[in-house]
Amino acid sequence: MAAALPGLWYCLHLPASLPDLIDVDIWILKAAQNLRLEHHILMVPIDCFEEDVLGEHLQHHHPVVTICPDELLDEARQRASALGFALPTTPYSQLSDATLAAQWKAIHEHFIPDLPRLPGEVALTHRLDLAPLTLPHRRLARQMGWPTAESVTQDTNMREAFAQALRGQEFLAALARLEREGASHSEAGHRFRQTLEEEADRLRVPLALGLPGTAPAYARVAYDSEIRRRTKPQPAVSPEDTWSATLHERPDHMVERAAIEFAVTHQSVASSGLGLMLPTMPSDAFTILAELERHFHTRHNSAAVKRLFTRLNEAAQPLWTAELKAAIRHASYLAVFSDFPLGLLTMPGDSAPLCARLPVTYRPLQPLTRMMQQQLSAPPAIGLDGTINVLVAECIPVSDPVGRMSRQGWDTACETAAPNSATLTITQAETPTLAALQRSVARHRPDVLIISAHGTMAGNMAALVIGDEPHLDLGLDRMPPVVILSACHVAPRGTGAVSITDLLLREGALAVLGTQVPVDVGRNAMLMVRFMVYLAKENTKPGQFSTILDVWHHVQTSNAVNDIIDASPSLKKWATRTTVDGLPVLVEFMSNRATGRIRPPHVYDDTEHVLGEIADEQGQGDRVRNWFRRPGYVPESLFYVFAGRPDRIHLTPPQLLMEQARPGGSSQA
Repeated sequence: MAAALPGLWYCLHLPASLPDLIDVDIWILKAAQNLRLEHHILMVPIDCFEEDVLGEHLQHHHPVVTICPDELLDEARQRASALGFALPTTPYSQLSDATLAAQWKAIHEHFIPDLPRLPGEVALTHRLDLAPLTLPHRRLARQMGWPTAESVTQDTNMREAFAQALRGQEFLAALARLEREGASHSEAGHRFRQTLEEEADRLRVPLALGLPGTAPAYARVAYDSEIRRRTKPQPAVSPEDTWSATLHERPDHMVERAAIEFAVTHQSVASSGLGLMLPTMPSDAFTILAELERHFHTRHNSAAVKRLFTRLNEAAQPLWTAELKAAIRHASYLAVFSDFPLGLLTMPGDSAPLCARLPVTYRPLQPLTRMMQQQLSAPPAIGLDGTINVLVAECIPVSDPVGRMSRQGWDTACETAAPNSATLTITQAETPTLAALQRSVARHRPDVLIISAHGTMAGNMAALVIGDEPHLDLGLDRMPPVVILSACHVAPRGTGAVSITDLLLREGALAVLGTQVPVDVGRNAMLMVRFMVYLAKENTKPGQFSTILDVWHHVQTSNAVNDIIDASPSLKKWATRTTVDGLPVLVEFMSNRATGRIRPPHVYDDTEHVLGEIADEQGQGDRVRNWFRRPGYVPESLFYVFAGRPDRIHLTPPQLLMEQARPGGSSQA
């Protein structure tokens, strides 16, 4: 992997798609942020660079250029020619701004010679640590006609690079809005300043974050003392972290850093958004997280969980730079490259963790080589805007009380969700063995596979119990794009456990939802039922949610009221009482009182406030608020991890999103 890094970095500076080569409307540039137009980069050993291995893959792509180390040039050139690559093979020693400019020109002349070329160049990146910000900005600048010369030097700091990239996004949003509204040239000039201020305030762009760090418990098992002694925390910014054709020859920690930076930059370029490298996660944060996760294996209580959350946030305090806070405030969603669940941290000024503020998806870093391979695979976006086939595989025996409650929950899901959509079907299957699970998946070929099972820890491995045995490998012939693990603690992070949640991504799943801690079967059933209901609604009447990640985030955060009310028998009983309007408290809250009053960064505090208002009207305000404190509640809904690429599983068709963004566009695709 290390030897490939110089070539991989170089490829990020080439066109990702044909629209990169020509002048396109500004509204398209803004709307394309929803499409994730990734570079298709194939990393392959020289011995596999042949028709027998790559023929089927290349049938679906246009082979453009081969990049290789100098010592492989002659062999790579012959193999590339046989495979029909359009441009001459380029060795590392020829990677330069001049070569890059020549290849942009050659690609244009080969694929679209009749269209005028877009002026401007994309120079090679100098600073890798700032590349997640600077490279998407320079590609945008070329399209917008702004100066594109590499202005990032050894002395450039994060503040300058971030300010430039954010300002570029604000200009793009303002100009795209004026273009969509059909403003004339003179009118746009008159309105631009005010429009820019308005768009700067409401700007939302995809954000990719790189957060290195290894759980100490994992490091003690995986690495010997000498490696642990040589491993040092990495800062967010490292001026000596520069690109060169020999960057793979640097010390190990710098090579690993360059790999993580590449993945984050690859993501931010694909979404034309923002990207940031963060410093290494303090080891104390992993230790406290492990303590928090262990606490859920006992009879957990609200006060202890709150204390652990406070300690966790204190340990992570060094992460919160002004740039990170500003980036998150303007983020539409987070793609986090890390083994730490950043979504559990609370940003200064908020009262609820990040995963309540906005959607979060994770790309695990361990093992780093596999993370790179998965990032490069660039699977195509999947549309679930037609029929959605859901398979619930029940692996818990009916004789188990948890199994009985699980089946009752899925019966409710079928009764509640399926009738709301003619195109969402939920099939329940008894799969008491791994072989039965494999047969059921092969038979039904689901879009969404829900595995209802017990989770277990086998050493430092978080596995599913199927047929009384722990399993990390399901061995499915066809892995569904979405897998939901309705099981306890199958995605713990504090000890760096090898989890089935992460391993299913390697088996081919595009997105996997798992739990960090043991969860209550009733509350988990409530979450899953609500997830199915909103999938059905979106499938029937698209437009509210773009991706399955957006649906999950809405379900997760709007479940705060259930976290609070389910905390004690007293609150449950109170929630069923009628209000002055004749509705049960919970129905009154969800139907009337909460509308427009629940802020995601303060979802639990705001929910308490609205419930307290209802209680005041009943003359029970003090009593109900006391129940919020004693026995209190735990935000169990937040301890779920959505790993992989749920942001690429569309519920609203991408064509419809583009049509809606078009000047004068309608709601019809």
